[in-house]
Amino acid sequence: MTIKPEPLAVSRARREDIVYMILIDRFHRGGQPADGPAPPFHGGNLAGIREKLDYLQDLGVTALWLSPVYKNQPDGCHGYWPVDFYAVDPRFGTMEELVSLVNDCHRRGMKVLLDKIFNHAGYAHPMAADPKYKKWFHTDWDIRWVDQKKLELGSLHGLPDFAHENPEVSRYLIDMALWWIEQTGVDGFRLDAVKHVPIRFWKQFSEEVHRRAGPDFLLLGEVFRGIPGYLARYQGKDRLDSVFDVPFADTARCCLVRDCEEHAPNIFHRLNELRKEYRTMLYNEVLRKLFDRHPSDMRRFSELLRSDKVYKDAELLAPIIDNHDLARFISEAGGSEERLRLALTVLVTWRGIPVITYGTECGLGGRTEGSNRAPMPFGENPGLHAFTRKLIEFRKTTPALTRGAMTEILADRQVFAWLRAAGDSKVLVAVNNSRDPQERSLQLPASVKPGGAWTDLFGQERFKMDGAELNLKLKPRSAVVLSLN
Repeated sequence: MTIKPEPLAVSRARREDIVYMILIDRFHRGGQPADGPAPPFHGGNLAGIREKLDYLQDLGVTALWLSPVYKNQPDGCHGYWPVDFYAVDPRFGTMEELVSLVNDCHRRGMKVLLDKIFNHAGYAHPMAADPKYKKWFHTDWDIRWVDQKKLELGSLHGLPDFAHENPEVSRYLIDMALWWIEQTGVDGFRLDAVKHVPIRFWKQFSEEVHRRAGPDFLLLGEVFRGIPGYLARYQGKDRLDSVFDVPFADTARCCLVRDCEEHAPNIFHRLNELRKEYRTMLYNEVLRKLFDRHPSDMRRFSELLRSDKVYKDAELLAPIIDNHDLARFISEAGGSEERLRLALTVLVTWRGIPVITYGTECGLGGRTEGSNRAPMPFGENPGLHAFTRKLIEFRKTTPALTRGAMTEILADRQVFAWLRAAGDSKVLVAVNNSRDPQERSLQLPASVKPGGAWTDLFGQERFKMDGAELNLKLKPRSAVVLSLN
C-alpha cells in the first residue's frame, strides 16, 4: 500500500466529540463503479463517504463510526459476518480508499472509529470449517441470555463463536486489531457484542491497544443491556473507555415517544417489544420497566442521572436514542418529528459522547431490521436538518455542554430540568413532555449568580431570574435550551 496514515490535524478531548454512525452500504454510492450492487447490497461505499464529507462537516459531527469494513460473505451487507479479518470488502472499496478516507477526515479535524468484531467469525469464514482450528471455536449453540457464562460460551445467532480462553485465539484477535490501527491510523474502535466476550479478554485487549495507539484511542463497547451496574463492569482504566448508554436509550424511548398523560400501549405488546430489545435476559428487569412507574413519567430521567455514580466515568458514556439494531426513534414515536426534536435536544445536551445514527437528522424512520437500515435520504426534511445542526454547533461551542457537570434542577411527571455548568459557561435545559402548557419556578443553585438573564437557543426569548428563581412557561411537548448571558 502506498498511502500512509496521517495524524489528526486538531487535538480534541473525547468528551467533546459527537459521533455519527454510518452503515456503509446504505449511506452513499460514490465513484464510478462499473457494476450495480447485488441484493441485499444497496451500493454504498467508502468513496461515497468521502464525497459526503462536506455534508458531514457542515452538520458538525466530529467523529465517524463506520460499520465493519471486513470482507463479508455475499449476503453480509451490514458487515458483521466477516470471512476475512485482514481485508476490506471489495464492494466497499480498497484498503487504499479506506486510508484515504481516514486521512481526509483527519485533515478536517474529524476522527474515525472502525467497527470491530471479536466475538465471532462469519458463517462462511474458512477457519470455522477447518479442522485445524477446531479448538478456536466453542461448540455450545445454546446461548441462554440469562446466564453470563452461556452468553460468553454460546453462539450468537449460530455464528462461529471464538474461544477466547484459548491463548492462540486471543493473540490472533489482538494482533488483528493492532494491524488495523497500524494500517489505517484510525482513532478508535466500536466493539461489537462486548458482553459475549469474557472481561479478562477485554482487559488484555485494552492494555495492548492503548499501549500501541495511545491513551486517547477510544474503545467504545456495545453492551446491550439496560442495567447501569452491569454496564459499569465493562468500563474502567483497565477495561473499555466507554460503553453505549443503553439505560439512556431505554429512558428516552420510554418517556419521550408519547405524552406523559397517555396510557401505555397494550401491556402485552409493550412486554413483547421490551423482550425483543433486551433479549429476555432479565425478566424481572423487564417487568420493573413496565410496572414501577408510568412509562412516560419524566422522573425516569432523574433515576437515570442518579445511576451515574456506579460508573468509572459517566462523562465518557455514549448516549443514543436509536441505532441500526433498534426501531428508529421517530417510528417509535408514531412519526412525530416534534418528539424526535425533543429526543435530540436531550441527547445533545446530556452528559457523555452523543451518538447520532445516519439519517436521524433527515427524519429517517423504520421499525424492523430491514426498514431501519434504509438508504440515507439526503436532502429530505431541511428543517429538521437545520435544527440538528444548530444543536450540534451549540454543543461544540459551549464549554458547559462539552465538559460541564450535570445537576438536576426539577423532576416531576411532566417536566425534567437540568443544569450544565463549567466555570462561567452555564446551560439550563427544561423539557415538557405534556400535551398541555406547563409553568414551573426553578430554584437554581448558589453557583448561579442571582438576577441573571438567560437566552433561549431556538426562540431567542430572554428569561430574567427573580433572585435565585427562574420562572418558565413551557409550551406543550417542548424544550428550552437556555444559556446564561
